[in-house]
Amino acid sequence: MTETEPPEFPDDDTSVPVVDIEMVPEVVAELASTSEQHEGLLRELGGAVAELGGQAATQSEELTALHAGFHKLEKTLVDQANVAQPSRWAWEFLNQDAAVQLWKETRWFVDYLTRRYPLGSEVSIPPCWYRHTIAVDELSDLYAAWREAYCAGDQPSSAMTAWRDRWLWPCLSRLAAHASWRECKESRRHVQPIARQDPTDSGFEDFIAAEAGSRPRLSEQPLPWPTSG
Repeated sequence: MTETEPPEFPDDDTSVPVVDIEMVPEVVAELASTSEQHEGLLRELGGAVAELGGQAATQSEELTALHAGFHKLEKTLVDQANVAQPSRWAWEFLNQDAAVQLWKETRWFVDYLTRRYPLGSEVSIPPCWYRHTIAVDELSDLYAAWREAYCAGDQPSSAMTAWRDRWLWPCLSRLAAHASWRECKESRRHVQPIARQDPTDSGFEDFIAAEAGSRPRLSEQPLPWPTSG
């Protein structure tokens, strides 16, 4: 067995720190104070990080709301740009597919309406309603108003009551007065209305040419009252 070598000690006594035993409490107190300072700094840093996180979340919500606002504004601008385009409710301008779709939807609505609201004979809707163009326009528009009131979300809305007060009952009264289907109801079959209006006569072009020709060419016309400036 080899003999264990004794530990080596440094030759220079200054390489080993020597602490006076009387100074140990002071050193410990200083170390404790430094540790408390570090803990305080860590708490401050933690609070700053949490605050930054909250600010980031708030900014994210604000950006989301701003993004939604931009989309809404974009849609509004597009709708305004397309204001001259006929909508899917304008019967005169529908192609075949769009007309068939609107006919189906309007029939569903009329059948729902007559089933849901058993109407008196004076305002009832006869089965031949689709042969009366006045009724077609009134009922498809009434359906559009119903869609707006009942298909715009799950939140309760006064629009549902307004649909009956402002649109349903007035619409039925107009139909009773103007749809020309009294004989249809009485005979229980469709009777083509006798009264028919002729289209605009051939004198229209000459009339508007003379009327427009009597107007001044300049767009600005003097007003009969004083104006500022």
